[in-house]
Amino acid sequence: MDLQDKAAIITGASAGIGRAVALALARHGCHVTLTARRGDQIDQLAGAIIDQGGQALAVPADIRDEAALTGVFEASQKRWGRLDILVNNAGIGRKAPLHGGATEGWRAMWEVNVLGLSIATREALARFDPQSGGHVVNISSMAGHRVPPGGGFYAATKHAVRALTEVLRGELRANGSRSRVSSISPGFVDTEFFLGYHEGDQAKARESVSHYKVLDPGDVAASVIHVITAPDHVAIHDMLMRPSEQPS
Repeated sequence: MDLQDKAAIITGASAGIGRAVALALARHGCHVTLTARRGDQIDQLAGAIIDQGGQALAVPADIRDEAALTGVFEASQKRWGRLDILVNNAGIGRKAPLHGGATEGWRAMWEVNVLGLSIATREALARFDPQSGGHVVNISSMAGHRVPPGGGFYAATKHAVRALTEVLRGELRANGSRSRVSSISPGFVDTEFFLGYHEGDQAKARESVSHYKVLDPGDVAASVIHVITAPDHVAIHDMLMRPSEQPS
C-alpha cells in the first residue's frame, strides 16, 4: 500500500505506541485521525504533525463509549472522505488474577481490549472502499501467546484479540474482500502502559527489565509500517516481536 494521502485512524494515540504509530504514518503521507481519552495530548500531537507538514485530526473519545467511538469514525470520514487503515492500539493492562481479582479491573480490560477493538473494527470495515479494501492492524501482546504470572485476565483478553484477528481473516477471505488484517504482539515496550501494568510502581517496573534493553515505541511503529506496506499478495497475519534478551 502506498500510504500517500491514505486515511488512518489510530486508537490510544495519546502516548506510547499509538503516538509513535501516528507520527510514522504521518511521515509516510497518511492523513491521521487520533483518538484517546486525553484530548489535550492528542491535540498537541495533531499540532506537532501539522507543524511538520502532515495532516491530522484529533477526536477525543473513550473507547468504552460506543456512541463516542462511532463519532470518531464519522468525524474522520467527514474530514478525509475515506478510510484505509485502522490501528487498534488502545489497551489496558493490569495484574488482576482470577483469585481475588477486582471485577472493575476485569471489566475495564474486557471493554477496551476486546469489545472496543471489535466495535472499532466493525466501523472501519463499513467504511473501507469495497474495491480496494483497507487494513486493520491490532496491537496485541506477547500475553496473547503465553500467560504471564498474575496477568491471567489480561492474557485472556489478548488471546481473544488473537482469535478475533483469525476470525476476521477468514471472514474477509470468504467474502472476497481485498482488505487485510494483521496482529502485532510486542513483548516489553518502554511506555506508560508498562508502568501501569506494574500498578504504578516505577521502581518495580524498571527493575523487572533492568538487565536488558526493552523495545521502543518506534520499533513497534516500524513494524506497523512494514505490515501495511507489504505487496498486495502478501498478508502478514501474526507478528511476534520482543526484546532480543527478554527471557519469555
